[in-house]
Amino acid sequence: MKKIQIKITPENIIALIGIIFIQFALIPSHINGHFPDISLPIFVFAGLLCYLYKAIIDADWVYILSNSIGLLLNGSMIIRILLGA
Repeated sequence: MKKIQIKITPENIIALIGIIFIQFALIPSHINGHFPDISLPIFVFAGLLCYLYKAIIDADWVYILSNSIGLLLNGSMIIRILLGA
């Protein structure tokens, strides 16, 4: 089993900024209650599961974090859309 090591490099800092832009894109929809069609978060969720699998295999902490955040936000969006919240 690979040990995950956190390396603070310029590339990882840029990747973290990307996490903020990409994974937090659903936050305004969560706040204002104007939800996208359910197909969007479902397909994004499925893609993030694939990316998370690869990130775990590679022991890449940046992408493990990013995909986990995305799964949480997209999963909660799916639940809110299904519940009509």
